[in-house]
Amino acid sequence: MSKLPSKLPLEPRVKAWLVAGDEFLMGPRYVRLLEEIDRRGSIREACSRIGLSYRTCLNRIRRMERVLGPPVILTTRGGTAGGGSELTAEAREIIRLYRQWRTELERSSDEVFRRLRRRG
Repeated sequence: MSKLPSKLPLEPRVKAWLVAGDEFLMGPRYVRLLEEIDRRGSIREACSRIGLSYRTCLNRIRRMERVLGPPVILTTRGGTAGGGSELTAEAREIIRLYRQWRTELERSSDEVFRRLRRRG
């Protein structure tokens, strides 16, 4: 078996998403969408910021809500007071859980990769 050069810059990357039962709930792109909505207070602005069409974003939100059950976004219509969108408590909790899990997953993955690389 040939050995890889020790200076070869290999790094692990992990792709991870959440499922509810057997159904996809969210991955990093969905989380980014929710975080942008939270930051901007607008679905349309969030979509523009991350480079997705409004329709695509709405479909992602609907999918999450269909799988999760409760809404992930609360919206108010425009008008003189202006409209807006905000995340529900459930959405905030899922984002928090997802981010913490991803941090732990990446740290564990990096540790295992380094250990395996040292073994050769």
